[in-house]
Amino acid sequence: MASRGTALVALAFLPLHFSICHGGFPKDKDISPMKFTHSLYNTTIFENSAPRTYVETPIKMGIQLKDLLWDIKFNIVSGDDDELFQAEAIQVGDFAFLRIKTQVTYSASLNREVRDIYALTVEASESISDLKAKTKVIVRVEDTNDLKPLFYPASYHVAISEDSSLQSSVVTVSATDADLGSNAKFYYSFTTRSHPFSVDPFTGAVSLFKKLNHTRHEKYDLTVLAEDRTKKISGVQKFGNVARVVVTVQKSNKTHPVITPTPKPSILSDGKVTIDVHVEPGTKPVESLMIMEEDLNMFFSVIPLGVEGNDFQVISTKKIRWSRMPHGLNMSLQAKDSTSLSPVKQIHIPPVHYTPLTFSEDTYIVVLSEFSPPKSHVVKVAVAPESQNISYSIKANQDSTKFKINHKKGTIVTNDYFDFEAKQRYEFDVIANNGEAETHVVIEIMDENDNSPQFVENSYQAMLDENIPVGSSVLKVSATDKDVGKNGLVTYSIANTGAIPFAIDAFTGVITTSEDLDYELMKRQYHLRVWASDSGSPFSQVNECGVTITLTNINDNVPLFERIGCNTTLPIDSPVEQTIGKLSAIDLDELQHLKYVIESGNELGIFTMDSTGAIKLNKPIPANSNAFNLRVVATDGKHKSDPSIVRVTVTDKGEEPTLKCIETDILKQVTNKLIESIKPILTSQEDDSFFSDKYIANKHSPKFNLSIPGSIDLVEDFPLNSTIVQFKATDGDTGLNSKLVYAISSGVEDGCFVIDPFLGDLKLVCPLDRKNKEFYILNITVSDLGMPQKSAWKLIAVNVMDINDNPPVFSQPRFVIRIAENIEVDSVVFTARAIDNDSETNGNIQYTLLTSTDFFTIDKLTGDISVASNLDRETLARHDLKIEARDQAKVGPQLFSTLDLVVVLEDINDNPPKFHPKVYKVKVPEDVPVGTLLVWLESVDLDLGSGGQVTYNLKNNGIFHLDSKTGALTLERELDFERRPFYNLTVRAVDHGLPRSLSSSCFVEIEVLDVNENLHKPVFDEFVYDEAIMEDAAVGTSVATLMALDKDAGRDGVVRYRIHDGSGLGLFTIDEESGVIRSTDTMDRETTPHFWLSVFASDLGTDPLSSWCHVYIRVTDVNDNAPQLSQPMYLATVPENAALVQSVVTVQAQDLDSSSDGQLTYDMTEAHRKYFSVDPKTGVISTNAALDREEKPEHSVEVIVSDNGSPPLRSTATVVIAVSDLNDNRPKFTDKLFHVKLPPQEQGAGRRLACRLVARDDDEGANAAVTYRLQGVPGEGFHIDPESGEVWTHGDFGPGNYSILTIKATDQGKPSRSNSARLDVEWISVPPPASEPITFEEPQFNFPIMETEPVNHMVGIILTETQRQRWFDIIDGDENKDFYIQRNSGTLSVARRLDAARKSNYNLTVRVTDGHGAATVQVHCKK
Repeated sequence: MASRGTALVALAFLPLHFSICHGGFPKDKDISPMKFTHSLYNTTIFENSAPRTYVETPIKMGIQLKDLLWDIKFNIVSGDDDELFQAEAIQVGDFAFLRIKTQVTYSASLNREVRDIYALTVEASESISDLKAKTKVIVRVEDTNDLKPLFYPASYHVAISEDSSLQSSVVTVSATDADLGSNAKFYYSFTTRSHPFSVDPFTGAVSLFKKLNHTRHEKYDLTVLAEDRTKKISGVQKFGNVARVVVTVQKSNKTHPVITPTPKPSILSDGKVTIDVHVEPGTKPVESLMIMEEDLNMFFSVIPLGVEGNDFQVISTKKIRWSRMPHGLNMSLQAKDSTSLSPVKQIHIPPVHYTPLTFSEDTYIVVLSEFSPPKSHVVKVAVAPESQNISYSIKANQDSTKFKINHKKGTIVTNDYFDFEAKQRYEFDVIANNGEAETHVVIEIMDENDNSPQFVENSYQAMLDENIPVGSSVLKVSATDKDVGKNGLVTYSIANTGAIPFAIDAFTGVITTSEDLDYELMKRQYHLRVWASDSGSPFSQVNECGVTITLTNINDNVPLFERIGCNTTLPIDSPVEQTIGKLSAIDLDELQHLKYVIESGNELGIFTMDSTGAIKLNKPIPANSNAFNLRVVATDGKHKSDPSIVRVTVTDKGEEPTLKCIETDILKQVTNKLIESIKPILTSQEDDSFFSDKYIANKHSPKFNLSIPGSIDLVEDFPLNSTIVQFKATDGDTGLNSKLVYAISSGVEDGCFVIDPFLGDLKLVCPLDRKNKEFYILNITVSDLGMPQKSAWKLIAVNVMDINDNPPVFSQPRFVIRIAENIEVDSVVFTARAIDNDSETNGNIQYTLLTSTDFFTIDKLTGDISVASNLDRETLARHDLKIEARDQAKVGPQLFSTLDLVVVLEDINDNPPKFHPKVYKVKVPEDVPVGTLLVWLESVDLDLGSGGQVTYNLKNNGIFHLDSKTGALTLERELDFERRPFYNLTVRAVDHGLPRSLSSSCFVEIEVLDVNENLHKPVFDEFVYDEAIMEDAAVGTSVATLMALDKDAGRDGVVRYRIHDGSGLGLFTIDEESGVIRSTDTMDRETTPHFWLSVFASDLGTDPLSSWCHVYIRVTDVNDNAPQLSQPMYLATVPENAALVQSVVTVQAQDLDSSSDGQLTYDMTEAHRKYFSVDPKTGVISTNAALDREEKPEHSVEVIVSDNGSPPLRSTATVVIAVSDLNDNRPKFTDKLFHVKLPPQEQGAGRRLACRLVARDDDEGANAAVTYRLQGVPGEGFHIDPESGEVWTHGDFGPGNYSILTIKATDQGKPSRSNSARLDVEWISVPPPASEPITFEEPQFNFPIMETEPVNHMVGIILTETQRQRWFDIIDGDENKDFYIQRNSGTLSVARRLDAARKSNYNLTVRVTDGHGAATVQVHCKK
């Protein structure tokens, strides 16, 4: 048990070896191709080693053979004065090993105390080439144990705070032992154990084992012993020295939690606030963080920042209206543990930069017509900056009651009728967002002509004598109008339509006579219709008053007899009282009865006259009376008529009396004159009656035009102040009764619609928003200005058509939810609900979880967020999810908004304490001191509170002790490997969680290490192994089996193998138990012909001992390489139609396999031998026949190269042979004769396209470039485009003309080739117009086309429904003239070679005409 192997000693010198051998050991001046691998080697050997013991080194010591024929010898030339060592050479593969061993017999022994190092100079010599080389070999001799450990310093004084954590380092004591290796090893231990400290037996580090308490114990005086291990094993107790350690316990000031450092708010551009808060715990864990201000809890939430409870985050969950907090926010935070509170930490959150709300105008001045009915639009107020969260309101006062405002849109509408005559001005204030902005609104009522003039009296009467002078004043009428300005300016007029002898002053209302009045010949009473009119606009108001003027009769007419010159006969015997005759007179005055008087001729009183004008016999006629001439007059008392003479002739008795008078027809004349004078008056009465009935009476109600729709669709973004529809109505009345005024009587509560009162134009004055109102039912009322006023109404439904102008909106920008961490999978924890006020697909919302997570899913339709997999707070205490709500608009861009959802997991006691690791494997030397801390058993319980407090339990076994609070496992009794080498302890950790505690167990496997019996290291049976492997050996092939023997028993004798180094590292593996070496990759002799491996063999002792060997592995060759071509593809060119070409291109290859050298042959497949052949030895390709480029422009030939090995391997080369073009094709027209019919063309009409002829040339390049010209053109009426082949006509060509043209097409080859075609052009009369328009068989034509299609390839035919004479043209979409169309048939063909890179799709516009009408159609050609 006292001896040890030498492997570890040798390894200890490896760093020194590498540092020295890279250091600059002197080199020979003469440069030799033979060199040692290093200029210096480090080796070891134990003192007192037996003869023929080799020095050990893990590296290959020797010379790399550059020539395998070298024969190398080694010789020690210096450094071995005592002749203790001998050098020998062992050659394997390409390496000659240097081996040094002790002499077979030597008188002196190796003694480290006498000499611990030998520096040997070894010379290598090669006899054939006479080469020499030297190297240095350092041989170190190992030591034995003879000294005690010694402390320095011998005493230590330290201070430690009582709140120091367990396992904290207190002090490290240090002792040293002058011996080497295991002889210098010792243990540290306390001489007593009644204290809370432990010391590491190996390092001397003193650490805290239990919690300190200054009140209970202020100072500890400890003694540490450094005891030599080897001496203890040999039975010598306490062979060592002691040191004193004094530990002073300091009182801690850290008793409560502290928020530190001062948190700094982070404010994003969207206004979201985030504050990271760190809380330093006091003596107990932190439980929570609180916001002291209650009102701020509505806007902020405290969430954990990590799994531990010391970091928090304060985040805003609702949008903060910074306009109400222009100076920012002050927040107070306080942390709390189970028994104490932290000092309050004040945080200032600066305001987000914002622009205060301001109205667009300080004062809105609006002029409003008093005609405006309720709900009329007044004005729209607006603030800047614009926002969706603006709320408008009117500050109440006496004037504001007649108005109301739309709180969202800011449109002010009327709430009542207005009367300018009652109040002319209204003023009130409008505020936004409860006072953030304020403006003043002044509404001036504009006077409208809503009052008609009112006469002072209901009617007027006047008496007027006839014959008063013209212009005499009769009476004065007076009317007043409540309106102002022109609306109240009253003028007067007489409304009678007939002629009347009166006039009225338009401004004073004085009525005067306008002509002479005659009672007898004119109306005796006049009824005047006097109108009082104002001068208002747009229509004047009129009122009417009746004026009655009665003429007074005066005596101004002389009576007139109806008969004059009367001759009567009267018998002499006529009795008294007999009426002789009757004279009647007419007096137009009719003031009194006329009186008739016989002025003369009745002196005897024979006659008398009564009041009726009857002449009677008053006395008997005297005898002898012959005749009487009576002079009769009529008098009215003032005037006398002209006398009428009545001649009375007395006749004989018995005769019949007679009477003859001359009729004056005065009655008829007077009657006719009266009729003529009163006819205008009668006519006027009829007209007045008609006018009054038609123009004064408001008989008809307005009627809306029937063409006005009952409903209209209006998009939300309809332009403001634009006319939507014009309402038109008619009224069968005339004058003011027919003048119409339009108004919206209902249905426009938000004031967004107005109507021009006189034009009827319905306009939109504020933006529509379908989310607030989907439709309006407007009641449009039209009223006339008649009295009484009549009106009509029409309901029109305005459907607000949705546009995608509203993004989905969440109620707040961020939500915080708290859920139990053990919530079941598929449970819905939150529903993201956004509102999109658009309709249909514009308002359909789909939800997406933007955050990549496996824990949550979202229902794209409902927004339900469900748990997708089991949650674990201890893994992730919170989940920050970003949710997108996107509408499904099909027109225009889709709108979206996002929501931040913070899911905080609430802790439950779902985690038992977990040991890390589950199994503790502890290796303990059997000689460690009692009281040694073997291991800290640490369990982690990520639950919070009591659920995270852990107690440890270990069944008492007397050997080990487990501290129930700290989990420290200590040794209570000495171990003995021979008595029990292994202990398996079960430790249980129990938490204090509720409602039940959880527990877990761990296993402590304590392996007692035997420190005394591992005396022998493993020994290989060979120092170097020489092995071989085939190049094509499969992966896993066994190469060699190594064996190292260890004479120790048990684990000390169990050997494990490993590959340590070598060129084959990674390509081979060794079974650690069996020592079998196998390949791990395929071999390639051509790349690497051999490999070296350094293999270590180690035992499983407490201090493992190792040895090493070297393995040489040769790779044997197989035919595994196919010929390698000089290039993967060969390119060559052969002229078209060329005779046999002896050498087109040479295919070259080589083979890395040695067996294939010079054995390569070349061949090609049968398919290519028609045109090509290859030389089987040289690889030269030649042609067998002439090549035609038009038949095949390019040949791809495969050449096969074989190495003819076993098995034979082949490679294939691709040879691309291009055939260069020869101008061996001439242009070709599709036909030899072309015929086209054209409509007549007049001189001066300009040039006109006749047709397009295209010739195809199968050559390429300039050989295929075709130009066109006319041959033998008749006259000057034709022209051809030399590039496109378009034939144009210009001149006078009438029906019946016939022209024959020859078109020559020539290519640009050298020499050029050409071809000709005949073109017949016939001019025909335009057919008469058809009754049906030109229509196509398809609404559009779609033709597929490949870019490889040749020129003149027919793409398709444009077909029409009618088959009469037509002419087709391509008028758009073919700027490069890649197509042409036959003029009469509509056949569409390729005109130029197509190139998809230049243009892949064509959208042609084809027009067809019959000479009268035309039609177009789209033709889509897709490649």
